[in-house]
Amino acid sequence: MKFLKLKKPLTPFQLLFLIPLSLLLFSFLIGETVRLYRVHSENSYASELPEIDRLFNLLSVEDMFRKYGYGFREKMGDDELRSTGLERVSIWEETIPRFFLFLTIVLYPGYRLSIYIYDLLIKEAHRKV
Repeated sequence: MKFLKLKKPLTPFQLLFLIPLSLLLFSFLIGETVRLYRVHSENSYASELPEIDRLFNLLSVEDMFRKYGYGFREKMGDDELRSTGLERVSIWEETIPRFFLFLTIVLYPGYRLSIYIYDLLIKEAHRKV
């Protein structure tokens, strides 16, 4: 178990940028796997239908897109989703990667900015004394 011990403590850069970045990449990997599974199951549902039903489903999905807009999967009711063979978008596909992207972008620059502001305030306090 000696190899598990860190030789040096984690730097703020590693802690606040590289760890959220690795979590972001990991969540992208999981999200894409979930998305591919969803697309595969939707395509397998559509391939089992006769040709006329496939065309009807395509037209109904286009109508739903016109009716609800870009995020139509989230705005459709359960009955409409079942009738067209669609599934809702998973939280792993969009929400969790967006959260880790936000952390990656904000944490380390925010930390550096707070240190800079703190140093400026300390210098101002020393000037007044």
